[in-house]
Amino acid sequence: MWTVSPGSRPALFVVKATIAPELEAAFNDWYDSVRATEAARVPGCTAMRRYAPIPMEAAHAGAEPWQYMVCYEFESEEALRAFLRSDAFRAMTKDYDARFGGAGDRARFAYRQIYP
Repeated sequence: MWTVSPGSRPALFVVKATIAPELEAAFNDWYDSVRATEAARVPGCTAMRRYAPIPMEAAHAGAEPWQYMVCYEFESEEALRAFLRSDAFRAMTKDYDARFGGAGDRARFAYRQIYP
């Protein structure tokens, strides 16, 4: 059926975050300008998209504790893993911590495409 190896399929790096109300405007401005520019320069990163939750009133609706989610799309799992080992990733994390550390919470997740 598919002859693509799992490691060469697209991958996502997802960061979910909450931010203190007094820093929310600065957080959004920074993410949409500084961080978007940085992400565009990351080898293998094909897109960065930001999301906010939509409350649902439906069967099996989960509660979302995070205010924001950003998805960095990578051309492959190998490209994502290379980014996570890179000086760029360490610098981006250091910058985020300097600006917003202690003003909210965040969690990181990585996903590989499994279909198609």
